[in-house]
Amino acid sequence: MITTSKALYTDKCAEITNEENIIIAKWSGFLNLESTKKGCDAMVEYVRKNKITKHLSDQSTLKVLSKEVQGYLVGEAFPALDRAGLRKLAVLVSEDVFAKATVDNVNSATMMGNIEVKTFNSRRECVDWLNE
Repeated sequence: MITTSKALYTDKCAEITNEENIIIAKWSGFLNLESTKKGCDAMVEYVRKNKITKHLSDQSTLKVLSKEVQGYLVGEAFPALDRAGLRKLAVLVSEDVFAKATVDNVNSATMMGNIEVKTFNSRRECVDWLNE
């Protein structure tokens, strides 16, 4: 199978692409607010323009999220993605227990709205669920 990928945003903390109508964000290290906002803004715009409903958030190499970034994601980014039309969010989690705890904290708050969020331990599980 040939996978086509289109880069939407890249910096030291994020690489966001579209692969076969799934927005894939690979988050790395300690996210700063500016980078997170730019990456999320790119996703919202792309979801809206292209009617994308599925997102894989790869947080397997993510470090602990600051309260500031957590607040932005819950209060602004996820509601904007919901309004733009996103409906399914698969989260690939980190093995790091502290990073996983902050990710779980954010994801539990995003169960509101129309976005269904599920957490997985493998990319294959994420993609399979998104394509159900």
